[in-house]
Amino acid sequence: MELKEIIKQIANVSKVEIKRVAPKECEEIKGLILKSTPDDLYEKMVVGYLTSICAECMYPDTFHLQRNDLDYIGFELEKGTIETETAGKMLGTCMKGGKIKVNKAGDETGSSMNGGEIIADEIMGIGNTLKGKIIAGKVGKLSKNQGAEIIINGVKYKRSLLDRLLGK
Repeated sequence: MELKEIIKQIANVSKVEIKRVAPKECEEIKGLILKSTPDDLYEKMVVGYLTSICAECMYPDTFHLQRNDLDYIGFELEKGTIETETAGKMLGTCMKGGKIKVNKAGDETGSSMNGGEIIADEIMGIGNTLKGKIIAGKVGKLSKNQGAEIIINGVKYKRSLLDRLLGK
C-alpha cells in the first residue's frame, strides 16, 4: 500500500478514517511511513496519524521511528511510545496519552495536546497546550497559552500570574 492509495480512500483527514483504510499489521504501517514522501500539509497529516496508529498498534513496545524529517509525528497519540532523533513541526499535536522521545523537535510542538508526555533535548517552539507534560533541555519559544506541565532544563515553567500567586 502507498500513501497516495490511503489518501484516495479517505473522506477527510481524521484518525478514524485513516485507521479504517491503513494496513492492519504494525510492520506494514511502519514500512509505509518509512517509504512515504509527504509533500503537502494533507499528506504530512496523514503520515503523522500513521505514526500514532503504528505506536498504538505496537504498544506496549516502543515504536523506534527511523525518519528524521516528518511533521505531525504522534498526531492524536493515545497510547504507546514513539522515539526518533529529530522531529519536524507539530510534534505531538492533539496527543491525548502516550510518550514521545526526541533529541530535537521543531515549532509548535505539543499544540493542543490534552495529555501524554513529550521528552526532548531541544524544542524550537512549544505551541499552545491544554494538558500533559513537556520536559525539555532547551526551548526556543513558548506560545502564550500553556496548560501542560512544562519543565525546561529542570525548572518548572510558571504558567500565569495567578499560578505564581498561588505558588503552583
